[in-house]
Amino acid sequence: MALSKLPSSQFATLKLLRIDEYKVPFYQRVIINVPLPADISLQPGATIKAHTRVRIKQWRVNFSVRDARIYGFLHGPHLQASKPATLDIGEAQATFAQHYRHWLDKNLGDYHLYGIYKALLSADRSAIPEQHKQLFRDTGTIHLLAISGLHIALLYGFCFYAIKLALWALGRCFTSVFRQAQSINGLVGLSALCLCALFVLLCQLPISAQRAWLMLALFVALYFSRLHYRLGPSLLLALTLVLVINPFALLDVGMWFSFSAVAVIFVALRLSAGRHWLVRYLWVQMSLCVGLAPLSLLVFGGFSWSAALFNLLFVPLVSFILLPLLIISALSGFAPWLIAGLELFDTYAGAGIAYLQPLSSQFWLPGSQFPGTQLPVVIVLACYLAILAVLLLRTWWPAVYTLVLLSTFTLIERVRAPSWQLDVLDVGHGLSIVLRRGEHALVYDLGASYFGQYSIVDNTLLPFIQSENLSPELTLISHWDNDHAGGLKFWRSAGYGSTLVRFHPGGMRTCSQQAFNWHGLALTPLWPKYIGSNDNANSCVLLISDGKHRVLLTGDIGIKEEAQLVALNALPKVDVLVSPHHGSRTSSSLAFVNALKPIEVIHSSSARTNWQMPHPKVLARYQTVGARQWQTKTQGGIRVQFYRDKIQVEAAKEQKNYWFITD
Repeated sequence: MALSKLPSSQFATLKLLRIDEYKVPFYQRVIINVPLPADISLQPGATIKAHTRVRIKQWRVNFSVRDARIYGFLHGPHLQASKPATLDIGEAQATFAQHYRHWLDKNLGDYHLYGIYKALLSADRSAIPEQHKQLFRDTGTIHLLAISGLHIALLYGFCFYAIKLALWALGRCFTSVFRQAQSINGLVGLSALCLCALFVLLCQLPISAQRAWLMLALFVALYFSRLHYRLGPSLLLALTLVLVINPFALLDVGMWFSFSAVAVIFVALRLSAGRHWLVRYLWVQMSLCVGLAPLSLLVFGGFSWSAALFNLLFVPLVSFILLPLLIISALSGFAPWLIAGLELFDTYAGAGIAYLQPLSSQFWLPGSQFPGTQLPVVIVLACYLAILAVLLLRTWWPAVYTLVLLSTFTLIERVRAPSWQLDVLDVGHGLSIVLRRGEHALVYDLGASYFGQYSIVDNTLLPFIQSENLSPELTLISHWDNDHAGGLKFWRSAGYGSTLVRFHPGGMRTCSQQAFNWHGLALTPLWPKYIGSNDNANSCVLLISDGKHRVLLTGDIGIKEEAQLVALNALPKVDVLVSPHHGSRTSSSLAFVNALKPIEVIHSSSARTNWQMPHPKVLARYQTVGARQWQTKTQGGIRVQFYRDKIQVEAAKEQKNYWFITD
């Protein structure tokens, strides 16, 4: 196994070369995650032979956020390994692509915007700080950080004219030879295309770069074929070619943004034909802002209202200053006289980003600002079909019909909207629950963190909150085991430390036992009444009620604490119960189950643990009271919606059911 990436000294992401007697073909990319001892240091290109247990990676699936299974499907098989029983590390033999990235690190590592430069030259965005990514997203310029058609086209232009210049210089000496060359431009174009392909290989074949190169190759072929072609049919031909090579490219969100953006630019240029170039440029940017807004609402749950303004500034800055400077600097081996220009750019650009950073959220317009919820696919498609019909038929009636459709959908969504909602997130082994009342959110537990770097907060909870456009107001930590509170430092880093004050005043480890009303919901802590001998025994048990429906969140209490709650007569019948201790056999006693008689029971657990959770005996106990049971390990995130006269429960994997993906 050759080392591909080392996020920390305790956990490695590797490229699999061989497993038992099976050798992975060179054209196939199989990724495997392996936990390693903390004292082991690995160099890029090192080979590792290990005896370990390997299983297919199980992706977490939740509502609202993008399905991680799609990422895994598009980027090759992902495997998970247990701690190796034996380990043999061979001599490091870095690949050419790894040498290239190391070379970039060596020459660019000291710059303020090093992560951005590395992303533009290698498609590796791991070095970009999260706050910078957020700023680019909020300003609608995140597309500038990907290896896209803009980057490939610029590189092609540089290579094409550099080769032409070199041939011109040679032609001064060998005039007769070059006068007889009839297809010199075609050969130059092919050579430049090959150099662009080499760059894509150095970037380790990211999907966006593959798509951009393929489209470039098609347009170059059409140009040098001297056939009459138009941009519209050429774009459709490029889309067809991409889908013929890989039909599952339809699952890549980046492809939809790329082709939609090109189509919008094409239409905007046609509508503004004959006007001043500056007017046409302004018109294109405004069209992109409006034209991509429905797609952004669908994918990200909001859009940047300021995208047109920032793209007016950033696109020329990146296209005509930064990218040429980076490309020429790299091609020159980072010559000192070019580095001076890059240092000057880094100073001023870094200051500009630092100035914009505190204002980042003001540039983003969340979907919650509009009536209704996130736009479904059918509404987004209707919007684009209406725009196409308006352009083709030259009448406003399709837009009127779409407006009526949107208004009807909004009205129906308002009528159908639940009073409140509970989401038990799929976090593997652990617990994280989001209670929603309008735009307000209460978070119960934060899931685990691993190796001091990876956390459920950053990778599941925060994306969910952003997609749902929620504003967290209260946070309750049931107890301090890693699988419940491991994400606390990441939660505080995200700016939500103040939400802990109500349930944990003064930083107390147990939760306050004071009941209160929160936006019409009664929140009543039932436990701990007494301080137990361990964290599980001190778990905070929270009863939530709207006067008709009741929910009980139980942390990791055991049979002893359940018996005390039953003895105190503190347990009412509930509609929804999140099972104690993930359905462990040390909890959910028969007396506890009979006292609650829940209608719906949710078990938050992982299939990839050594513990059998939920335990068959626990499942049987809940069956005796007729409870319907849900498991995050097999069904993904569980959503419970509370209406005036009913409760509706849904599972994420049932809503996101793909025939070509199996767990």
